Amino acid sequence: MTVTSALFKTMVLLSLLPLTAPLLHADEASETAKVHELFKLMKLDSLSAQIQQQTLDQVKSGVIQQMFGVKVPASQQKNVDELSDKVSAILSKAVGWSSLEPEYAKLYTETYTEQQIDDLLAFYRSPTGRVMVEKGPILLKQSSAIVQQHMAAATPEVQSLIQEFMKKAAAGTSQPAPPQ
Repeated sequence: MTVTSALFKTMVLLSLLPLTAPLLHADEASETAKVHELFKLMKLDSLSAQIQQQTLDQVKSGVIQQMFGVKVPASQQKNVDELSDKVSAILSKAVGWSSLEPEYAKLYTETYTEQQIDDLLAFYRSPTGRVMVEKGPILLKQSSAIVQQHMAAATPEVQSLIQEFMKKAAAGTSQPAPPQ
């Protein structure tokens, strides 16, 4: 191959390179559109809203206060409720589906090949996939109840550790580092 021939081929390839960018972008757009369709089939928006609501309900129910053994005087309950409402509003904005969806879409397109996304779409369009989506919220609620039961069982032990830690901290003693 002559230098002129090699130079010509290189120039042709370089001149065609800008034409491939829209094709790559089109593939990326197609894959992203498929991911958004997958999210709709999986009903991730409503699942996300359900998880978010459960978290907010726990914040409002005072689960954190209960876990750390803090008792709120009745005179302060209104302030605690207002704080809880403000925290809930912040969390709703931060972890709402509209905030999460673009990042989830990017994560899915980076994690799965387009063929894998097509396979997932086929599954979630199938009767078994639809049943999985339908029963997902029920399973989530039941599994959340199981976790709450386990947390409630562990809470006294955690409270005891925190109280012991607070006593030692107040006394100014240091705890030895646990063996590794």
